[in-house]
Amino acid sequence: MKKHFTSPKYFFMLWILLLASNPVQCNVSPVSIGFFNFKKSPSSKTFAPPEEEKHRVWLNLTNDQGLFKQILIGYIPGATNGWDHNYDALTMDANKYADFYSINEDRKLVIQGRAVPFNPADTIPLGYRSTIMGNLKISIDHADGNLTDADIYLQDNQTGITHNLKSGPYTFSTLTGTFTDRFVIKYAGKNLGVNESKTIADTFTVVSKGKSIILRSTDKTLREVNVFDITGKLLYSNQKIGDRQLEIHSICSGTQVLVVKTTLENGDIIARKVLF
Repeated sequence: MKKHFTSPKYFFMLWILLLASNPVQCNVSPVSIGFFNFKKSPSSKTFAPPEEEKHRVWLNLTNDQGLFKQILIGYIPGATNGWDHNYDALTMDANKYADFYSINEDRKLVIQGRAVPFNPADTIPLGYRSTIMGNLKISIDHADGNLTDADIYLQDNQTGITHNLKSGPYTFSTLTGTFTDRFVIKYAGKNLGVNESKTIADTFTVVSKGKSIILRSTDKTLREVNVFDITGKLLYSNQKIGDRQLEIHSICSGTQVLVVKTTLENGDIIARKVLF
């Protein structure tokens, strides 16, 4: 005999059970079902979801050996951009290999509710913990609402790369440890990535010649240069330059695209890609 469950608590508890069998693990308040409001249909004893504004994206952290962690970021009526007991869920950090979360007010969240209306200028820090040294991937599992068609950018603060996750996963290299300031989610297509004004673009050059990388600035002194491969693996670092020109000859690498991240004396950061 088929049973009809008439309490929305059933759907909430079912969602919790689904999470329990999924690598997404969190602490959730039963006060509100937040993202998952159900209402009773006049023609049925079952419950149907209401038509309400919501814009959500599910992000995965994976590797080729089977690691999987998932988080949710969603814009929903009733949520704020601060801590919301009824909408946000803290990570339980129960996976011994890795953890993955968004960050709000120093809290590590596997579910983060954000205020509506959806603001394309919103930015959300991401953090992770890894006991694995090697390559990991961040990708979009699925999205709804405005985020179905909107570009979703992942900014890598270590390399200076800003990657559109709608074009595919972002692969990066990591050491073991906890990293809370490497990644940021953005939606706006302008002014992404590094701080590079037109003046800097006109006065700073990076070229690859043979097996050397040559940097020149006609305006400001170079303070620091780091060179990464496209996964974020550090290949070269010089933190005390104090000159307007630098030639790098010590990189051992096959033919590939490298990212040269330069900090000028005034704090401006420039990231350029070169074919090495």
